[in-house]
Amino acid sequence: MLRHLLLECPFARQAWHEVLAWLHIPAPNPTREPSLMDWWKHAEENTPPSLHKA
Repeated sequence: MLRHLLLECPFARQAWHEVLAWLHIPAPNPTREPSLMDWWKHAEENTPPSLHKA
């Protein structure tokens, strides 16, 4: 139920899309990874260094 509310429902998918676009993070929505933590690590690894905070 929680996974659905945070990751899978249409509103959550749109919210993730908007947040990632606003932050310029080149990552897919987090529904493709087994867990939110796995997705976060993958997104962090694939974010260009110029977008990392100093």
